[in-house]
Amino acid sequence: MEQFEQYYRLPQDVVGHDAALLSYWDTMPARARLRLLESDISVSTLGELKMLAERFGE
Repeated sequence: MEQFEQYYRLPQDVVGHDAALLSYWDTMPARARLRLLESDISVSTLGELKMLAERFGE
């Protein structure tokens, strides 16, 4: 029988430790946050995070 490890990403894994990005993260639609946490995407700017929130929140 195979063993599978489940790895859960944290918001800091997506946006780092930038206070502005973490603050915006809390206002994003849940669907967008989940899609980002399930992906391997990392975001470095607020504009990029807002764009992804719009696309993934639909």
